Parts: sequence; structure tokens; C-alpha cells
Amino acid sequence: MEPVEQNLNQAPTTGQTSGKKSADTMTQSQDVDLQEQLTESRVVQTELKLSDALDMYTSAKSYVDTGLRPDWDNFFKVYKGKRVYRSYQGIADPVIRESHTIIETLVANIAGGNPKFHFVVTNEEQSRETDVLNGMLDYYLIVNQMGLKNQEWVRDMLLYGTGILHITWSEGRPKIENIPIRDFFVDPTSTGLTNTTNPARYAGYEYLADKEVLKREMIYDPDKDEMVPRYMNLDSIGFDRENKSGAAGDTSSMDKVFKDQFKGSTLGDKATERQIHVIRLYDLMSGRMVEIGNGKEFIYNKPTWCQREEETRIIDTETEINGAPEIISIEQKLDEIKPFLPFAALRDYIDTSQFYASGEMELLINDAELLNDYEAMDVDNNAYQNTPMYWVDPAFADLAPEIETIPGAVYPIPRNAMGALERPMLSGDLDNKKERIMQRMRRATAADEAVQGVSQSSSRTTATEVTTQLQQAQARFSTKINNLESEGYAQLGNIIFKLVQIFVTRKTAMRIVGPKGVVFKDYDPWEYNGEYEANVELETTIQRKKMEVGLRENQLFETLSRHAQIFDQVELARFEVQTINPEITDDKFNSMLAAPAPPVDEPSKEIITFNYKDASDYVKAQIEKKFGLEPDPMHEVDAQKHLVDTAADMTNRLDQTTDSTGAPLDLGGGGLMPIDQPAETEEAVA
Repeated sequence: MEPVEQNLNQAPTTGQTSGKKSADTMTQSQDVDLQEQLTESRVVQTELKLSDALDMYTSAKSYVDTGLRPDWDNFFKVYKGKRVYRSYQGIADPVIRESHTIIETLVANIAGGNPKFHFVVTNEEQSRETDVLNGMLDYYLIVNQMGLKNQEWVRDMLLYGTGILHITWSEGRPKIENIPIRDFFVDPTSTGLTNTTNPARYAGYEYLADKEVLKREMIYDPDKDEMVPRYMNLDSIGFDRENKSGAAGDTSSMDKVFKDQFKGSTLGDKATERQIHVIRLYDLMSGRMVEIGNGKEFIYNKPTWCQREEETRIIDTETEINGAPEIISIEQKLDEIKPFLPFAALRDYIDTSQFYASGEMELLINDAELLNDYEAMDVDNNAYQNTPMYWVDPAFADLAPEIETIPGAVYPIPRNAMGALERPMLSGDLDNKKERIMQRMRRATAADEAVQGVSQSSSRTTATEVTTQLQQAQARFSTKINNLESEGYAQLGNIIFKLVQIFVTRKTAMRIVGPKGVVFKDYDPWEYNGEYEANVELETTIQRKKMEVGLRENQLFETLSRHAQIFDQVELARFEVQTINPEITDDKFNSMLAAPAPPVDEPSKEIITFNYKDASDYVKAQIEKKFGLEPDPMHEVDAQKHLVDTAADMTNRLDQTTDSTGAPLDLGGGGLMPIDQPAETEEAVA
């Protein structure tokens, strides 16, 4: 074990006290623990030179400018209805905004509502009361107006393939900001922010700021125990006279400048005189966060706040030793949080070897432009068909400019010296081609009729085909939602929780909105130590699960109703009502119950006394049942025999010449006259 200890001593980690662990936190063997420490990547805080920071920024921006940025610009232009690729140069220039419709449909289906976070413990020592974490995340999303920011985040992902959120801590809570993809930059050699083969070593973004606003921003200095200016060297970066702007260098690639130019908006010299171009960079290798003003000087250069050193404290706890209570002191530890990048990336179609993903507009742009070409042809064809063209006799060619298609016009031209040209009939197949292109665009993005809620136009579509299309669309859409929940939204939840662990250093009451309203629970940073797994559900997933639960509840209610005779009807109704609406308490349900009906006196019964032996067989069987006895089977036999005898007697009474079987009776010596038999004919005798 000596080489292990030597290697550990050669690479100390900032804020780490020692390699020993208290007995109450030791859950693994010492050998395994030391092996994990050996394989751990360690970050040593060093100084970051201005030239190195500018090189990081330049290499990251150059990587984007050489290929990705022109595509992003074209995606935005087509989304806004501007032509970029023309295959047909005609007179008309119409634009069908089908790509805009598809993008906004997907935004509404993905970003409708705030995501819901459910944290799960990752080891047995962590507190399992995660309701406070879930409620805390829900509250932070509400105060950040995450509903709007979520739509912008998803829209950037669909347009450009990647959407970026920047999460900081401000005014005692997390602050979430949308970062335009044109202003964001990241390590060009990376393939993702986290959980990838080559995670990003640095990332940042650029923005334009007012110098006077930056001068007024203050920050607390714990060494001086007072508020000090946050930014430095603001006076040394100066005003860029050459570009007539405070922001030195080329800022045309920034998102705001690009979109201002797209709309035709301009800023005067006075509006940009105090403007500063700022580069904010988070570097994991040096463990620092820096801001560069006008590409000239550091205006902020400090160790990154996206980390926490390991902390320990001694607490007294009561335990039982040899049957007697005793107070002992134990060491409690807060784990180190290593430097991380405070960005959450939402990516659409991910390539394993690329950081920037592909979006829906990359699939739509060619078809969108082809659709516009066909629409231009259609408009030109209609103009060609509906606008008459004339021929004129060469002798009257000087009058040709005066000939117009005006109702009631009079031309000084002899008869047969002018006439309308015959035009060929154009095919009406353009409408079919445009419809096929739009269907292809919807299929490519899973924004087809099933997602958009558009009814089937074909009357020959069967119910089975419609169900199959719905299932296929839901499968593709559910897969996309699961990918987004497991990457971008999970990154957002983990970063917010890390910020809470870093900046909430004492027990704090957190607001939780539950089924019974607003309640407050304590968040203790010493109880919620370490990493928690953030599981996320978007509104689409929540609604789908609610539909599944509703179907199961309907089946349950139907089953209970079929067997209602074996259940208490009041309790059955209580179960159904409270399942549908949990806010209905027992007291509220009881108040809705009708008052019980008053008891009704039963009518008086007469008592009949008779001998058992004189009763009929049927009555005897009923008496035996009443006394809990099994009736004698002979009662049924005797009753049937008596019934047969009675029937036979009745038959004899109806026809006194034959018995019940139809045989003639012997009437000799009787009082009845014999019945004359018909004489037999000779043929019968023969």
C-alpha cells in the first residue's frame, strides 16, 4: 500500500482534509476506497492567462463559424419566411410557412408546462425525504418563469439542434437564462457537457453590456467583510473609435446583431457608445471563471463558484452503551463538489462524435424551399391563365403599349387586326405535389396528423389504419421526449441542486405546493449530502400517464359496479369520488350524504297453528328449511306422485270411457250406455 499513499500525497485536492473517513461514513473497504481515489480525476486551481482564455474563445468560435453558423442563419431565415435556396426564378415570390407551423406544433407538444422533478437517493446514507427537493425545484422553476424559458429552449433545439440554458445564483435562488446558440461557445474537441467519452473542458458565452451598469454592480468580499465592485479594469478597455462602438472587434456574429440586421433595425452611435463586448468563460482545468472586456483585459477573474470544498463538523449525538444513554461526538462531512459547467444542453438528433446536434429545420429546409418553388410556379400559372395576352397586326405595332386588359377599353384598331393568343392548358398536378411535400415534412419530424390533431381527409382510411398511425406517431414522439428528459432536463435538475448545496449552507424552510396546499419543510444541507438522481417528467409525459391512469380507473369502476351487491354502496361511492378528486375529504363527503330514512314498521303477521303431519309435502319441505334442516327428498317425490294422481283423476272425469292412459274401461254392468262401434266394412274384414 506504500505506492498508493505516495501517489495520493503527490496529487492533493483543494479543500480535501485527509484520506481518512469516520467510522459512520465508511461503507466500503479501504482498498476499494483508495482505488477510487487513485482513479479520480483531480483539478488543481491555477492562474489562467488572458492569451490562453482568448485562444479558447477564438478556437471555439472558429469551429462554429466555418460550417455551423451559415446553416443556423439559413434555418432562422426559412423559419421566419425568407427564401434562401431558389430552384425556380419566377415573377411571384410567395412563401408557405409550413416549417414555422411544424416547429411551433412541436414546441407546444414538448414545452407545454413546467417539467416535474423527482429526486432519488443514490446511497443508503442519504435522506429519503425527497419531497422537500421536489417542491424546492418546482418553486425555483415558477419564480424563473420556466414556462416561457422552456419554450425558447425547446425552440432553439428544434431550429438549430442544440438549445442552451445558463444557471447561476442570484438574490438567494437559482437564476435561469436562455443563451442564444450563436453567442455560446464550447470546447470544440468535446462530444457533450457530461456523461460522454470526451466531456467539455471549458464553455462560455458572449454578451453586450453597458459599462455604467457594470460599474454599479457590487459583490461581497469575505476577506474585507464589505461590498466591493464586482468588475475591474473597466476604464482601461476604452471606446472603439474605429468601429464607433464600445465593443471592440467584430460583433456581427452575435445573435442580437444578426437578428437586428435581419429586421432592418439599427442602433445609433449614442446607443453603443457605452456598450462593452464581454466574454464569460468557465474553465475546468484552471478552476476559474473569467470575463474579458472588449477582448483586452480581464474585468473579472476569480475561482469558479461552481464548486464546493469538503467540509466537516463535530456534532453530539445520544447513543446507548452497555444499556445506559451516553453523549458522544462524531464527525459529519459534506462531500466536495468538483468544478462543473453551469450549462444545460438540450439536443435533438445527437451524433456520438459531435457536441452540436441536428435539429428539425435541417430536415425541413430543402422541402420547405421546394414547396415555395412549387407555390411560385402555381401563382405564375394562375397569372398566365387569367391574364389575357394579345397579338397585333404589325401595321399597328405602335399601338401595342396602349393595349391593356381593362374592362370596356376601346382600341383604334380595325377588326381582325388584334386578337387574344391561345394558351395551352396547364396541369393541375402542382397541388398534389405540394400536398405530398407537406406530408413528407410532417412525417420526417413526427409532426404528422396524429400529433397536430388534424383529421384524416381520406374517406377510405379505415379505423385500423388511423389507430396504427396514431400508435406510430406516439412511439416516435415518446422516444424523443424520453431522450430530452434523460439529458437536457436531467442536467438542469442536477445543476440547480448543486447550486442549492453550494449556496444554502444552513437549515432553511422551503415552500412545497402539495395536494393540500402550500406547506413548509426544512432543508438541511447536512442531511442532503452527495449526488441525488434527478428524474424528470415533461407535461406531455404527465398527461400521457394521467390518461393511462384514467383508463385503469374506468376499468376498476366498471368492475366494482358489476359486483356492487357485495360492497357497501356508501364506501364504494366514497372510493370513486376520492379517487377522481383527492381533495374531497371524508368530512366533505359525509356532508353530502342524504339523511337515513326513518324505520318503517312491518305489518303485523297472523300466526297459524296446524299439525306438521297434516301439512302437504311442499309445506313440510318449507318448514324443514325454516328450521335449518335439509328437506327430505321424499317430499318432492310424494308431491310429484300426488300431482300425477290428481292429473289422472281429472283425465278420467273428462272421458269416462277410457282411463288416463287411453285404454277403454270395462262398462259391463255399469250404468253407462256402451258407445256404438262403427261397423267394419267387407274390405276391412277381408
